Amino acid sequence: MSDTDTLDAPEVNPLADPAAPTATPVMMTDTYVEVGGANLKCLAEEVSLEPENKPIEVTTFCGIQDYPGPVKWHFKAKFVQAFDPGATDATLSAALASYASSGAPVPFKVRPFASRVVSATNPQFSGLMIPQPYTIFRNLSDQLTSVR
Repeated sequence: MSDTDTLDAPEVNPLADPAAPTATPVMMTDTYVEVGGANLKCLAEEVSLEPENKPIEVTTFCGIQDYPGPVKWHFKAKFVQAFDPGATDATLSAALASYASSGAPVPFKVRPFASRVVSATNPQFSGLMIPQPYTIFRNLSDQLTSVR
């Protein structure tokens, strides 16, 4: 091999990691939750909007092929029980009764920060839900601690 011969091997450069975004994680401690026009934020323990994609399966003589199907969103919330006017039981039982009598879904709204206006960093998600039967009483003893 002479001094003029070169190898055609590519030059190896380590890949640089992309810069991390400047972002603040959402801790969901100031979340706005509205069901049927009632503000239930102070009664909500958990809330989520979860997508479900059900592929469409087509079977032909050539085989089975899956195609992307519609995305169905699920509004899920966990509330503490309260029997006061406009609180948990009144709101959820009214939603169930309304849906049972008219078939009309119930509006909801959720945003990460109740104390902030709707913006690009505090988006509001809203839609219509079909109310489902809910647990009226549940044992909270595992969440309570005793003081001696």
